[in-house]
Amino acid sequence: NNRLVAFEHASKTPSPPNKLVFIPGLNEGFLNTPYIPSPASALPSSYSFVEVLLSSSYSGWGSSSVTQDVKELSECVAYFRSLQPNGSKIVLMGNSTGCQDVLRYISSKGSRPSVDGGILQAPVSDREAIEMFYLPDDVKRWNEMAQRWVREGKGDEMLPNDASLPLMGARTTANRWLSISSPGPEHRGEDDMFSSDLSDERFKSTFGAAGTKGVALMILYSDNDGFVPPIVDKEALVKRMEKAYTEAGGKLGKGSGMLPGASHTVKEEGKVREDLLKRVVEFVSDIERGTL
Repeated sequence: NNRLVAFEHASKTPSPPNKLVFIPGLNEGFLNTPYIPSPASALPSSYSFVEVLLSSSYSGWGSSSVTQDVKELSECVAYFRSLQPNGSKIVLMGNSTGCQDVLRYISSKGSRPSVDGGILQAPVSDREAIEMFYLPDDVKRWNEMAQRWVREGKGDEMLPNDASLPLMGARTTANRWLSISSPGPEHRGEDDMFSSDLSDERFKSTFGAAGTKGVALMILYSDNDGFVPPIVDKEALVKRMEKAYTEAGGKLGKGSGMLPGASHTVKEEGKVREDLLKRVVEFVSDIERGTL
């Protein structure tokens, strides 16, 4: 697909063999996440930092899907694999909804180019964020409209402005709305991977499946994330995710866990961002050394 773009930042050495590939969250694209491009200069000289522009970037997420993102990421990984010497490493890093892409890439069935690690930075629940910011009656009305459209065969059509545009600045198809909002009681939306009320069995189907793939993982959860309801015990939630992954045999990065003082996109400079970068550098270095 010649409309997909990967932007490789300048690195400390010419043509480093390893790549850290970054996938941003909803409504974001190149250089939108506050801590970007900091990883480019923080990484070891054997790594370069790559941002990807998918069809879901910026407002495109409203008509795309996690499945489509994974297909496009596969093309990106295949491209870099074709240029790299044997033994080179590729690590995926997602922010926010980009975490869904990383976890699905690692955990789901199917043949795709291999990666060596995944970083989930701010893996929060879109469903719980919607429930926090919007009135229950509005969410119920939007869900029922989207479900009706899907039953009528209009799942790929855009919902009216008053339904989807207020969510995060983009119109969505009925299918993507239901994936993000994941109505109950089943909560089976494709995007619904990180909600605090999901069962251990659901986490085993995602984090547990990832743990069987031989791919290292690190979870970085901001303790001041404004998109997480106050009633959620963030630390306990992270431990449940990590447990599902490690009990299935997964190799967890030493820096996995809470990011003290960090907001959703780690907009804070100084010690908070330095902590994030230190953990990322340690993780990719351990992968290169073979200690993860």
